Amino acid sequence: MNAKKYDKDGETRVETISDDDNLVIKGNNLIALHSLKKRYAGKVKEIIIDPPYYFESTKASDAFNYNSNFKLSTWLTFMSNRLEIARELLKDDGICFIIIGSEGYSYLKLLSDNIFDKENYIGTISWRKSDNQANIGQFAQVTDYILIYKKNSGVLNRLPLSDKARKEYRYSDNVGQFRRGILLDKTRGRHSYELKTPSGKILTGPWMKTYEEIKKIDESGLIYWTKGGQEQPYRKIYLKDSKGQIANDFWDTTFGSNQRGANEITNLFNGERLFDFPKPERLIYNLINLGSNESDIVLDFFMGSATTQAVAMKMKRQFIGIEQMDYINTVSVPRLQKVIEGEQGGISKDVNWQGGGSFVYAELMEKNQGYLEDLQKAQTVAELMSVYGRMKENADIDFRLDLDKFEKEIEQFTSLDDRRRELIRILDKNQLYYNFANIDDENVRDLISDSDYHFNKSFYGEEGE
Repeated sequence: MNAKKYDKDGETRVETISDDDNLVIKGNNLIALHSLKKRYAGKVKEIIIDPPYYFESTKASDAFNYNSNFKLSTWLTFMSNRLEIARELLKDDGICFIIIGSEGYSYLKLLSDNIFDKENYIGTISWRKSDNQANIGQFAQVTDYILIYKKNSGVLNRLPLSDKARKEYRYSDNVGQFRRGILLDKTRGRHSYELKTPSGKILTGPWMKTYEEIKKIDESGLIYWTKGGQEQPYRKIYLKDSKGQIANDFWDTTFGSNQRGANEITNLFNGERLFDFPKPERLIYNLINLGSNESDIVLDFFMGSATTQAVAMKMKRQFIGIEQMDYINTVSVPRLQKVIEGEQGGISKDVNWQGGGSFVYAELMEKNQGYLEDLQKAQTVAELMSVYGRMKENADIDFRLDLDKFEKEIEQFTSLDDRRRELIRILDKNQLYYNFANIDDENVRDLISDSDYHFNKSFYGEEGE
């Protein structure tokens, strides 16, 4: 419901969605992933997620303001349910990147080995997320990890050359910039023969290539001779022919840091830090380069501050983002609107971003989810019981519950959290949102605008049936 499209002209209501539209969904990501299955199964090229981390003994909150103090078993079930359906959305050659802290890495590695198959594990990147380090306690944690899996046949792309690598191409001729490739090497050379230098000297090797190979290189104009007393041939390797560099397992802060990500959000929103530890655009830029090409679909179902979606738009990828928290409408969507307007933060200058693009925004239609959120937000017992009063009138409550008995029992709980837990328990979790299958039911149809009705029919491919 509440389907609308954002583009350079602002916000408009929509009744249809096309296969090329970018998509942002507000709602529970597990249910949203299942909702995507009919339309997008086997079509997503890349998944990038930064899920809530497992903290065994702390109560720190992570970048998404989710509860990060899960019990381990609950967290593993939470992740397993989502990764299993996400894998179904991937293309056969799709790639999945999962950013995770040290607290959950080992558990998530074993879980992901089971879901994606251990043979489809590509590697783990250790990313230095912090420019600085704390100097308290006895050990500073400055690294996060990025697990990489393919669905079946996926292969990583190469990364663009780093500034350091580009400096190696410090020679030039009429063809362009080039670096020198070694042909004469006393340690690794395996071929011995005589080769005459331009000044007439004779070099005997050992050579890295056969005489026929070097002769062919020379005839192609690809030999560079040093001058002076140490005449030596090198192969010209041109910058224009570079395919980039393969990824390695350690990324320093030149790939972005949490501080840089925070500054990007602060600069976008007039000095306000509206989000804790958003991922930097530079980090996501490199992950998108590794896992996809232009026009491919990139999915992030822990959308957060919309870094993945912002970078995907700038890199001409199609994206899907899912976020349940309310800041989707105060941070995530406004950020994407600024991208459409041509904001120049993050990677904008690197990719010559001039603005443009669009995305469709839609919300899962809440049923019991609204009551669940109200219970979670309640600050007093009185507020909790007020929500319970509304639940009795309209919510779907576990049909096995004896209400009279329950109301006597709940009065015995003096703790706010204990009462909250009991009230959440009795909600039917299978009815958090309305199902599309019920859209034509009279009591549901009356709740939906005509435009949202047609949008749902379009999304599920039933318009005109």
